[in-house]
Amino acid sequence: MLMTLIFGIAAGWGAGFADDDVQRLMVKVLKADAQTINPIEIRSISLAAVVLLAALLSWIIASPNAVTLALGVFLGVLLPRLRDMVKAARAPDYDA
Repeated sequence: MLMTLIFGIAAGWGAGFADDDVQRLMVKVLKADAQTINPIEIRSISLAAVVLLAALLSWIIASPNAVTLALGVFLGVLLPRLRDMVKAARAPDYDA
């Protein structure tokens, strides 16, 4: 169960890094221009792809548990944004 949580956190955190590869694949498969593809679609497809990969790894290596995987993905997406918010709150605003 812990491995499934770790796979989920890694999938949620790594989805942003897969965006460029997903965009290249979509341009190649759909034969579309890169500017016509919506960035939200790219982000959602990359998140779905890495969650699918994490689910497969969890099924092969660890005990598959959908709730633990979903919780891990949620934490993987949320924690970097919370870290950035805390950093921004600590940084002084000299423009004001």
